Amino acid sequence: MTEVEERTPLEAVQKAREIWLNATKQSDLDEVERLYRWALSSKKNIETDGNDGSERPKKKAKQGHCGLDRSDYINASEKFALLLCQSGRCKKAKKGLASIGFTCRLAKRVLDYPDESKESDDSSPNADHKQQKVPPCTIVDNFLSQAELERLQSVFQSTTANYWTSHDYAVEPPSPYFSYVLSLEQIETNGFGFIGELIQKVLHCPQLAEKFPKLPNTRYVEMWAHNRPHASGHQLHFDSDDEGRGGVRNPIISTILYIADGDDDIAGGPSMVTNQKLSDEKLATKGWMSSPKPYRLVAFDGRYLHGVVPGKGTREGRRVTLMFAFWDEIKIRRGLGPGSARPFPKNVLPPWASQLAKPMEATETDNEYVNCKTAEPIKLDRVYETLDGKAWNKQEMPAYDEVFQGF
Repeated sequence: MTEVEERTPLEAVQKAREIWLNATKQSDLDEVERLYRWALSSKKNIETDGNDGSERPKKKAKQGHCGLDRSDYINASEKFALLLCQSGRCKKAKKGLASIGFTCRLAKRVLDYPDESKESDDSSPNADHKQQKVPPCTIVDNFLSQAELERLQSVFQSTTANYWTSHDYAVEPPSPYFSYVLSLEQIETNGFGFIGELIQKVLHCPQLAEKFPKLPNTRYVEMWAHNRPHASGHQLHFDSDDEGRGGVRNPIISTILYIADGDDDIAGGPSMVTNQKLSDEKLATKGWMSSPKPYRLVAFDGRYLHGVVPGKGTREGRRVTLMFAFWDEIKIRRGLGPGSARPFPKNVLPPWASQLAKPMEATETDNEYVNCKTAEPIKLDRVYETLDGKAWNKQEMPAYDEVFQGF
């Protein structure tokens, strides 16, 4: 028997995902594909349980899902479809996606996203320049200084850093959402050192002031972070106070800072913002993507649907990001342990908060935005497609579980 045949189908798909999240070369992805193919086509069966073990053992029953229960079968099928779509084989994913109930998917240009450095204003294959929409987002390159980047890396870069371990942070399965809130009144009164200065720098960035006229209404800033493997994404969602409990309220804007060093080719897939609001009755028709890049700031109108596309291919390192949401009003929720919108620590600071609140050394600069430069996003003339790869033109909103995201 081969090594893969000695595994159960469930063990095979678990091993496939483990290899995928740590892949550094193409042969790793080839092994991932082999494991998924075997598990999804395996004829191994699972014995059905008796009531209490006293009854006569029942006959082995075919599960109809290759030895996987339905949930594991669907999850494995989705991951395999994503692997196909991200390697230029969307057409080959059609049959499998249809068999588990999907009617449409994210567009090929989303999942198999282009290289931002090779994009041009007219590079979207189906672009209609007469109907180009103004994006609800802006990208500012060279926003962070080297010193600011290094401070953020000291807090967030390592997976064993105090910020992650003290919150029991995990990616798969994901740990519960947690965030912290500072009021501008607190920042203006107490400073809050580096993190207060960084928030003020974002708040007064000329490119953002021009794009988002309601930004001066900010009274509170919520912060959270993520540290993900290259192949891990974040499903499309709306930013909301307390994750939408008690009704959805969106921030004025949300922002992303990429905490990465080195060249432009860093880990993680692009951030994507669409033109879909919660009140819309049909799917997004336009989108804009930003690749992870050192020193880069991305800001977008908090009312719009957005997410993170899983990184395709292989990259070493992780996708580390710090987010700020700027609110005119948000409820600060006190409580024990990690949670949504906790007050930023004061008085006795945990190590991660102490690192963020420690002031930066003074620098001699007349204009901290002197190196900032607005960059163009990757434009998407479609966000969703039929399983055949045609534009999704239906007016009705499909059910959430009929839309394949892949992450």
